[in-house]
Amino acid sequence: MANELETVRAALLGDSEAAAQIHRKHHTWVLGALMNRGPLMQLTRSEVEDCVGDLWSDCFGGTNTKPALLKRFTGDGPLRAWLITVGLHRLIDLARRKRFRHEVSADEKTSSPNSIDKIPAGNGLSADADLVSLLRTSFKKALARSNRQQLLLLCLVHLHGIKQKELADIYGCNESRLVDGWMAHANKSKPTRCVGSKL
Repeated sequence: MANELETVRAALLGDSEAAAQIHRKHHTWVLGALMNRGPLMQLTRSEVEDCVGDLWSDCFGGTNTKPALLKRFTGDGPLRAWLITVGLHRLIDLARRKRFRHEVSADEKTSSPNSIDKIPAGNGLSADADLVSLLRTSFKKALARSNRQQLLLLCLVHLHGIKQKELADIYGCNESRLVDGWMAHANKSKPTRCVGSKL
């Protein structure tokens, strides 16, 4: 693995042979792993191939605002496993964005203002109207008790796919402080320094 880290460092310094070696050695494995998981996430072959292409270009092509992705590789594990993990995270993000766009376009086509009505019942099981009503009411009450800040963070993380780490960077704290702030606000048991201080 130390040899892999040296090869990565050489590629980042502009050694085209090191970059080509990394690509030759790992491209087929990364593509295969992501192709196996793509259909499970309802992604097409071309979407997975685009994701892999973006992964490789980001690995070596940094910009002023965004460093090359391989700079994050620490050598603690195999490079192939690291590349596959990063690729899987990108596939998950892509599937979330695709699902969200699909849901938004479906919402525009229907007149129902309540998207919870669009969740399908389980296969062969009839929905219990009382249970659905109770869950809907509980969900609405929980959202009504939440402040705007909590709802904004919830939307940013779950609907738009922004990572909690990125939000913590925006708020100037670490992820655990951000989550503590959410929980403290929900429980009203401890002060919220991170979440409450920036908005």
